[in-house]
Amino acid sequence: METSASPFSSLVNIFFEPKKTLEDLRGHAGWVWLPLLLLIGLACLFQVWYALRVDVSWFADQTLAASAANMTADQLRDAHARFSTNSMVVFGLLGGSLGAIVWYVGQGLYFFLVAKLGGYKEQGFGSWFGFVVWTSLPALLAYLATGIYMLTTASRQISPVDIDVTSLNTLLFHIAYAHKGQFIASSLRLTTIWSWILMVIGFSAWTGKGMQRSTLVIMTPYVVLYAIFVLFAIL
Repeated sequence: METSASPFSSLVNIFFEPKKTLEDLRGHAGWVWLPLLLLIGLACLFQVWYALRVDVSWFADQTLAASAANMTADQLRDAHARFSTNSMVVFGLLGGSLGAIVWYVGQGLYFFLVAKLGGYKEQGFGSWFGFVVWTSLPALLAYLATGIYMLTTASRQISPVDIDVTSLNTLLFHIAYAHKGQFIASSLRLTTIWSWILMVIGFSAWTGKGMQRSTLVIMTPYVVLYAIFVLFAIL
């Protein structure tokens, strides 16, 4: 006998039955609290864990290395002095909470506008905000991989690139932390690609559009965004 959908069962089923799960999530915008708390809570947890674990002086050296040649000795010393465990915790918590919410809201607004312009059945912002959050759940596997890495290394000289083991930068490009192009390469993760696939599947299920049309709608803003990132990196 098939069990009824719930926010807790959807956490698991979205990985194994994505189309059915995303169809079940239509009309349940209020369920977004569960994946949202998980994603933000884990993001903050890992930011604090990293700040408490890393050699802050070494991290400051790595962060400033790319721009050190253009700084005077006094500027470099002042910049280095601004790095501390407390400051890293504060900025990590802000990035893991407010930064994540802004990112989800931005994507939700995009789908909300697309739905309005396209005349789709699901038009409420809350529904599309939930859509974005639920399809971001592959990030949980990235946190799991990062946690395993953190637990199995004794070194305190670990950069954000080192612990981000699902990113294409770690797997393929190996651009040093804070150097030109590192952010772009690091933001592309296996779990990000998985989320895009979930979005395409879900968008097609919610709107009745074909996979090709859904892929175009989903990928257009990300292609534009990465093009802007690449342009800034080149300039």
